[in-house]
Amino acid sequence: MKRLFSLFCLLPLGYLPCSAQLFSSGNNLIAGNTVGIGTNTPNASTMLHIRRTTSGSSLFMENTNATGSNTFRMLNDNANNFATFTKYGSAVTGGYTGISTLYPFANCLGFGNNGPFLNAGAGNIGFAITKNNTNKLKIHIDWTTERVGIGGNAVPAASVHVNSSLAADTIKITNATTGHGAADGFDLMNTGNEAYVFNRENGGLTFGTNNTSRMSITNSGLVTIGSVTTPAGYKLYVEGGILSEKVKVALKTSANWADYVFADDYKLASLPEVAAYIREHRHLPGIPSADEVVDQGLDLAEMDAKLLGKVEELTLHLIRMQEELDALKQKNAQLEQTLSDLNK
Repeated sequence: MKRLFSLFCLLPLGYLPCSAQLFSSGNNLIAGNTVGIGTNTPNASTMLHIRRTTSGSSLFMENTNATGSNTFRMLNDNANNFATFTKYGSAVTGGYTGISTLYPFANCLGFGNNGPFLNAGAGNIGFAITKNNTNKLKIHIDWTTERVGIGGNAVPAASVHVNSSLAADTIKITNATTGHGAADGFDLMNTGNEAYVFNRENGGLTFGTNNTSRMSITNSGLVTIGSVTTPAGYKLYVEGGILSEKVKVALKTSANWADYVFADDYKLASLPEVAAYIREHRHLPGIPSADEVVDQGLDLAEMDAKLLGKVEELTLHLIRMQEELDALKQKNAQLEQTLSDLNK
C-alpha cells in the first residue's frame, strides 16, 4: 500500500481530483471521489480507474510466501455476502473440504461465493484446460443457440450435447453405493456408430413412463414387460400378451420336430388304445391337459411339434384304413365275381 501511495504522490496534482478517498498505511488521506492511474479523466462511477495503452498487466498482485495465499475479495453492504478469488502458494497444505484430493490448495486458483453465479452479458461461456500446449474446451455454453456442450469444441446440437472428440466415450452416473470407479455405476456409451445403455452393477435395469415401471431387465438378463415376475426358466415375460403380424420360432435340432412319427420303428397307438386313454384322461395322449397349460403355459415350438405329431398319426391311421378299405373292396370284387360265375 505504501508503494501505491508513493505512486499517487508522484502523479501531477492536476491528474488527481480533489478529495480522493485513498489512504496510505499511515492513514494519510488523498482527497477526491475517483482516482485515475494512467488517465487524468477517471470514470466518474468508478473509484479507481487503471488505464494503459500497451500490452501487459493493469493490476499485479504478488505474495512471495510459498505457504501463503493472495486474495481478491468483493463485498457489498452485507459483509457476509462476498465473492473471493484466491491464488494459493505452491506449498500450502490441505485442500477444499470434501474434495481435497481433487482440489488441493497448493497452486490452486479458487473462486468462492455464497450466492448464485450469473453471466448476464452476451457471449459464450466456456471452461477449458491447457494440455501439451493445446487448449481443450470441456464445457461450452453457446450464447446463440442457448445450448450446453460437454467434452468437445463442436457447437452443441441439442439442449445438452456430449460432443466428445474421442471415437468412444461414456456418460457415467455413480453414487455412494455403487462406488466411483470405471467398472461402477450406470453408463450411456457411444462407440463409433454403436450405442449402449449399461448397468455395470449386480442389479437390474428398469424403463418407465408416466412415473410407472414398464420394463425391467434383471441382473441375470431376464426381461419382464409389465408388473410381473419372470417365471423360472424363461428369458422374457410379457403381461397382457403380444400382438404381432408375424412370429417365427426356431428349433435347435430336427429332433425337436415330429417327423419321428414316420420312422419305421415308431410305435403307433391303435385307435382303441387312443379311445381308452381319452376316456380315462379326457385329453389326447402326449398333449398337456388344460390344467397343465394354465399352470405351466405353452411352448409354441414344442406344442406345434406335438400337434403335428397327432396330425401325422391321424394320417397314418387314415392310410392304414384306406389300405384296409382297398383290400376289402378287392375281396368284395372277388366275391362278386365268384357269385357271378356260380350263377351261370
